[in-house]
Amino acid sequence: MYIGTNQKRNRLIALSFASVLLLLVYGPLAPWFLTADRFLYDTLSSGLPNKPLGNAIIISIDPSRSSHDEIMAKYGRVLSVLTRSQAGRIILPHPPELGEDEGLPGWSAALSGPVPVFVPNTHRLAEMTPHTGFMEFRPDDDGVLRRAGLWQLEGAVMSPSLPLAVALDNKDLPPSQRMSVSDDTLYLSNYEELPRVPLDEILFGDFASTRLNGATIFVDHEPALIGASAVLPSGQFVTHSELTAALISDLETDRGILVPGWISALQMLAPALLAILAVLFLPERDRRTIGVICVATVAGLLLLEMLLLYVLRVRLDIGRAALIFIGVSLLSLWLVGNPRKATQDAFKRGSDFLAAGRLEPAFAEFRRCSPSDTLATVMYKLSIAFEEQAKPERAEAVLDWMKRTQGARELKQKKNGGVAGMPKRLGRYVIERRIGRGAMGAVYLAKDPRINRAVAVKAIPIEKEFEDEELKEARVRFFREAESAGRLTHPNIITVFDAGEDKGLAYIAMEYVPGIPLRDFTDAKRLLAPKRALELAASTAEALDYAHNQGVIHRDIKPANLLYNSKEGSLKISDFGVARITDNNRTKTGIVLGTPMYMSPEQLGAETLTGHSDLFSLGVTLYELLIGEVPFKAGNIAALMTKITTEDPARIAGRRAGLAPSIDAVLAKALAKRPENRFSCGAEMAIALRNCARYS
Repeated sequence: MYIGTNQKRNRLIALSFASVLLLLVYGPLAPWFLTADRFLYDTLSSGLPNKPLGNAIIISIDPSRSSHDEIMAKYGRVLSVLTRSQAGRIILPHPPELGEDEGLPGWSAALSGPVPVFVPNTHRLAEMTPHTGFMEFRPDDDGVLRRAGLWQLEGAVMSPSLPLAVALDNKDLPPSQRMSVSDDTLYLSNYEELPRVPLDEILFGDFASTRLNGATIFVDHEPALIGASAVLPSGQFVTHSELTAALISDLETDRGILVPGWISALQMLAPALLAILAVLFLPERDRRTIGVICVATVAGLLLLEMLLLYVLRVRLDIGRAALIFIGVSLLSLWLVGNPRKATQDAFKRGSDFLAAGRLEPAFAEFRRCSPSDTLATVMYKLSIAFEEQAKPERAEAVLDWMKRTQGARELKQKKNGGVAGMPKRLGRYVIERRIGRGAMGAVYLAKDPRINRAVAVKAIPIEKEFEDEELKEARVRFFREAESAGRLTHPNIITVFDAGEDKGLAYIAMEYVPGIPLRDFTDAKRLLAPKRALELAASTAEALDYAHNQGVIHRDIKPANLLYNSKEGSLKISDFGVARITDNNRTKTGIVLGTPMYMSPEQLGAETLTGHSDLFSLGVTLYELLIGEVPFKAGNIAALMTKITTEDPARIAGRRAGLAPSIDAVLAKALAKRPENRFSCGAEMAIALRNCARYS
């Protein structure tokens, strides 16, 4: 079946596309895809609630207008004050550099005093204190510092980072329940600001020494912002002291962001897993389902990343996986295309082939369409055409296809209720019940026993209407018009399957459409919304344009012959060709071939008709659907004919809410007395009606 083949093709294309994406994700374009991971992490981690390091301050030495030696001297003075005040611990994340030929300052002896002083292990001051750790921060290639190493191999010894050395020295710190020996990286998020105290306030101000007692003191000569050494994912610029404080806080509060081994494995597998799921489940879906699945999956991935980050303090990068899923989703949307338009195009091509008698190409095109009642109706017509060409095996193939895709549509049997005169059978069609009656006969719901399919059969008592030579002529005209109507294959036209004569009744078997005639919406209390009425009229105009191009004129367009399925929003024109059956029998039927109030001036004058006559009737129909009354009314036929042929209809704009002023111009053109002054074709009228609908 075509649809299955199409899905296999789409899945193969999606698989190839996903494979290329995976090669790029794990290959040459990996850095570009990493940008997605970084963007998501930066966005989510910026709002992550953190705690500042408890009982800690930063003593800031102003480096402006101070020489190197003066700055070093200030470091010594502040260390002396902190030692006397019995600070808990002193951290020098980035002391001034000392050259190899420079001697250590005299105050460096205080580094080995009772108050632990932590310095980077690469600085010369590290020679004077056992409390050291490496200070090496490597930002990503976009300049943002997102991770900090906890351990570093130096020779055969693993050395801790300075923040980790500070945390490990804290004897009151319980062992971390989250970190394992394999965790060697801590991920950064944002910085909760610590108070900064100028050096002069410590040395000469009234800063209470009791506030220094037992506190964690950072000493730096890097002013905030100006002396920033790194940019965090939150976009904050931080100095060495601020960065070290953030890491110590994460370690001591056990709130550091980690990437356990199982998360690393999941991050590597996630793009491939999402690609496989996308290829398996997306290509066979419709556009709406693909969109819903894509949005739900990406939202679920984001929610998962947020939960892990905010609750477990675990980083999971899903940006690459989300990009691959979105990429395959977009490709699937493109491959699926607009199924409605694809079906319409295939249906139109199939209809053209069927009208030209090219049945095999028609069958191929119809199989490209999505299953529907309209398609089943046309396929039924195609099977009959195959039989007429003496190809019963192809007719059976069509019927088998219908059974596989449509299924058997059983109709509930209903009793006739004692309707007098209703035949039990016309031709091969089994009559079930009457579903309508008009001036020209009755319409029955029947069943074609060949395929157990419901059809509508319109029966006309042709022998009662005509006699002798007129009867022969009526029969010829009937079958000629039925044949012309049978060539029409359009979504908005009821399909004619068959025509015949039985028991003195001429009958036409056609598609059964469960719908409501628009006649039910001409009551002023039950009018359709103006926009809906205009859209239905536009669909009718397009169908008429198709029929006119096939050389078929309806002759009896009116609300009763337009069937509307409100559930599906579809419309079907019925009774094509029926109105002409009694065209030459005016002595018996008068001018009431349809309903005179919907007739064009040339139809009333028995002139040669063109498709413009149908457009006039459609204009009358639309007028009635919009305001609940016809444009021409009179007490008798003669007066009505005079009004239709000589008077202009009253304007309707303003008579009802939602009627655009332009509707009067459209109606005036449709109801022009002379055919050449009306719309040139149904397609032109449809465009005008849809333009009105936009403003209604």
